[in-house]
Formats: sequence, C-alpha cells, structure tokens
Amino acid sequence: MERAKRRLLFLTVIPSPYQRQLFDRLSKAHVFDVRVLYYAMGAHDRQWEHPELAPFESVMPGMQLRWLGGSAYCNPRVLRSLFEAKADIVVVSDYSVPTAQIAMRALGLRDNSWIFWGELPGFNQRGPVGSFLRRRLQAPLASSAAIAAIGSKAVSAYEELFPGKTVFNIPYFCDLAPYEEARRRRLVAEDAAVNILFSGQLIERKGCDILLKAFSKVASKHPQARLFMLGDGPERAKLEGMVPDVLRDRVIFFGHREPREIPDIFATAHVFCLPSRHDGWGVVINEAIGAGLPVVVSEAVGAGHDLVRDGVNGYLTRTDDLEQFAEVLGRIVGDEQLRARLAAASGGMARNWGLDEGVSRWLTAADTVLAQRRVA
Repeated sequence: MERAKRRLLFLTVIPSPYQRQLFDRLSKAHVFDVRVLYYAMGAHDRQWEHPELAPFESVMPGMQLRWLGGSAYCNPRVLRSLFEAKADIVVVSDYSVPTAQIAMRALGLRDNSWIFWGELPGFNQRGPVGSFLRRRLQAPLASSAAIAAIGSKAVSAYEELFPGKTVFNIPYFCDLAPYEEARRRRLVAEDAAVNILFSGQLIERKGCDILLKAFSKVASKHPQARLFMLGDGPERAKLEGMVPDVLRDRVIFFGHREPREIPDIFATAHVFCLPSRHDGWGVVINEAIGAGLPVVVSEAVGAGHDLVRDGVNGYLTRTDDLEQFAEVLGRIVGDEQLRARLAAASGGMARNWGLDEGVSRWLTAADTVLAQRRVA
C-alpha cells in the first residue's frame, strides 16, 4: 500500500532563487505535499526580480517593522495560515523575524510537529542586553521536534545550545545543472589569462577588501591573473576606489546579474574566492563546485566546512588573514596542474550536492520526526 504524502508547510523569509528551486523539487517528489508561505516578496538588500510564484507558494499579508531591523516582518494572519494548512510538519526559518516568533511559540503550545531550519547563529558580538535578547529569541527552539541546521558548523552550534535535541544537517541546495552544463561547454577564452571570480553582495561582511588586497599581491607576480567581481552593494564605490590604477583593466565589476545569467559568468572563471567574515552558508560555493572550480574560502563560511576539502578541491583560510589568502591564491594561479586537480575534485563533489540530495535529507528528517510523534 502506497504511503500518503508527507504534508510540509515552510515559513520562510522571501522567495530566494535557490530556496525556490528546492521547494519546486520537493513539490514534484511523489513523497511530499508542499506549501510555502513567505514573510515578504523581497528585501531591501536583494535585487532579484520578483518571480511568478507557483501554486504552492504565497506571500502572507503583512508589514515590515523597520524600527526593529531589516528582517522584522510581521504577518498578522500567520496563526490562521497555520491552522488552515493542516500540515504534518511545519518548518520555520529565521527565528529573529517577529512572524517566526509568533509561529514558533504557537506551535510550541500545540501538539504539533515542527522543525526549525536555520543557519549558524551568533555572528554579531553582543553585550549583556543583546545576549539576553538573543537567548529569548532562541528559546522557542526548545519546543521544536528537531532542528535542521544549515551545514555541519551550524549542527555543532545547535547541539551545544540544545543538548539532546535531534539536529539534522540540511544545508541549502540549488540546481547545479546549469553550472555543470556551463562547465562542459567552457566559455574560457583561449588565452593565458587566469580568471578569479567573486560572487556575492559587495558589503563589508563578505571580505571583498581582503580579496582586492590579496589580488594586488598576486597580480604583481602573475600578470595573467584577472579578478571578476560579480554582484552589487553599498561598498561598490569604495571597493572600486581600492583598485590601483595599474590594475584597473584587470579588475572587472559586473554588477548585479539575474540568476539565469550567472552560470555563463562562472564558466569564464578558473578559481572561485569567498573571503567572508561571516556566511551562515554561502550558496555560491555550491555553484562554484557545480562549475568545477577550485575554491578559496575563509573558515567563517559555513559551506566551506561541507563543500571544501582542504588541499583536495580548494583551501580553507583563516578569517581576515590577508597573507594566507594571498599565498594560497597565488599558488593556484601560478600552477596550472594544481588548478586542474582541484577543479576535477570540485566537479566530482558536485554530483552529490544536487537538489535530489536535498529532497533525500528532508525526507529523512520528516520521517524521523513523524516516527517520534507516533511513538510519543
């Protein structure tokens, strides 16, 4: 007898492209009946085009409480939405959002199975008041049936915060097929250039200043090196001003591009870099291995601990360590055989990081939680 579909309701912030890819794949899997409710259609720091939502997706009516911060969304009908959904499992993301707090506390009072899905907590250093408030925001997680931590580094953090709680490793997954296809039909020009790629917001947290300084060191020894900066943000003018005149024709700022345009840009690169001061995950690392690129990433990037094997398909460097970052980057730029070996390893790893793996991990989590409820 065929088992009934597991009914999953996701509450998450905005319809980001990579999350929507996973939700679409989950909705097409014969084992799930999926519904997704977003707190908002977009965010002030995201430039993605507003998508046409699928039938299983909707944005809840609500407002942004700007005085509480950029992600302070309040959706008064969330409790009604929870009741109407009749989900087997509710998945809630981003505990700092007021709507998430309402939902988690309500779910904790009912005999409902719910899972918190979150990145590594605790980036900002806070004083006593801030630490107290953070603990209060995290408190509802204790009533969850389980936590779906986004990456192995987050798993360790949540296991320490909530001893004995079931914690799954369910990071972000995205569709790697366009990147794998771009890799197969390589767009790299037939010249001696070695293209270094960054992709992300141009903000202080991403460590773009470290990358530009490291590139200046590398470029003086390797005239074939070029740097591609993909993305936009408030730091762009400052970062452009950091580029020495002698390197202006070797540092290209692409600005914002829509997701459909990005794989072709990855296909022009030889090395991918992400020197962030903090990244809870970093989906661009998924994309980089899909494109078969060697990866140089700081240890503050969550995805680096799951997707980068030091010395195998790339290197993990100490956060804010300019000298180490420049040394590793120069080593890769200057050694074609090393680049080829690291690239091949990234391409091999990508086979295990597609959307089907995401479906499998969510199926394991859902069945574990539902089995625990039956036993209870």
